[in-house]
Amino acid sequence: MPETEPKLPAPDQVLAKNDPGDETEQRYRFQHAWAAVISCMLLDDTQDVCEIFCEHHEDILLKHHDGTFTGEQVKTRDSSQPIWKASDSQVRGAFARFIRLEEKYPGHFRAFQFLTNHPLHVANNAQSIGYVLSEIAKVSEISDLPPPVKAWLKRIARDADVSEQIGLRALKKTTASDKLPKLADSTMRLVHALVVCWSGAKECPHATVERAAYSLIDECARAASLDHLQLLPAYLLATDSPNADALARINGKRLTAERVIAALDHGMSATASLAGAPDKWTEPGQGSTDLMLRKLDAGGFSAVSRNAAENLRDKADYLAITWTKKFGREGLGRYEHIRTIALSDAAKAFEATKVEGKYFGPQMQENLRARFQARRTSNEQLFDCSNDHLEGFAYSLTSQCKVQWSIDRPWEDD
Repeated sequence: MPETEPKLPAPDQVLAKNDPGDETEQRYRFQHAWAAVISCMLLDDTQDVCEIFCEHHEDILLKHHDGTFTGEQVKTRDSSQPIWKASDSQVRGAFARFIRLEEKYPGHFRAFQFLTNHPLHVANNAQSIGYVLSEIAKVSEISDLPPPVKAWLKRIARDADVSEQIGLRALKKTTASDKLPKLADSTMRLVHALVVCWSGAKECPHATVERAAYSLIDECARAASLDHLQLLPAYLLATDSPNADALARINGKRLTAERVIAALDHGMSATASLAGAPDKWTEPGQGSTDLMLRKLDAGGFSAVSRNAAENLRDKADYLAITWTKKFGREGLGRYEHIRTIALSDAAKAFEATKVEGKYFGPQMQENLRARFQARRTSNEQLFDCSNDHLEGFAYSLTSQCKVQWSIDRPWEDD
């Protein structure tokens, strides 16, 4: 007996409501942007911060001039999610980490901060993070706490496997704030901070400062991407003697005023993007595979070359979609920049190799590859594109009727 056809749409026809990949990428990007904002403190002589460390996940570590530290945890939530409560597992995990740090490095931390761009629950009960922290700040002994707050602290200490007294000591110097900007606003917050504290931004147009801001965000991302396992103890304990590899990793995560300025100068001097006006940007994944294959046939490509072109087109489109998911509008601008490069080089390769009445697609392909390599050799902005990705973007443009590989246009006669 045949199976009943499913009444619900297939998974590939429904947008996932909870995409952990999207959420993770957005969370990382926000953390890098906020780390860049915090690093502006290094350029302000009135701030008591001499170094900043970007942790592997959510932590930002501030080193003060007296050698003490402030540990920040940055948490994000989609606007559709519930407000933060003290009983949330992510909240408990953040505070448990603060307590563990306090136990391992007594006297080294002057403060801990729980920072978020999502609202905190506000009430006079133990579900409110602000309430429990304010009650903890008032007392010197755990026994003086209101019973619900005492129970919450004991649970956090138990989660951290640390004594309740150490837990009290850590949480007495802990604060929480939900005043961080939203992801879409974080870059503008950074631009504003740079205008205030960076002398290089004083006379620059907005677009130049914005390029510098993105360069600093990328530098924070590079610092945060290093494996930080066991690096914090090596750095904080003066009695330790970390080996050369550990020290190199630590320095890779360390942001100083000099490193921040170098990243900003690099962004300011970088070539302007070719993205153009946002209202003219094209979403990735457009075009017709059939049209692309007909154009390649007209250009004299072999069956193997046609298959390779289709594969590279798909890989390039996937990379572009990844950019848009990871960076939002900035990712779409990145796609438009690379798309413009591929279109420009394809046009030049076409003019350099076209021959009336003859196949010249393979020669045009070789010319195009040489142009891509020349751009790479001259260190032009290609983001994380390989030469194969660039070629794939040319095939994507072919499927969008932007590039052709022959003078004859037989596909128009069909």
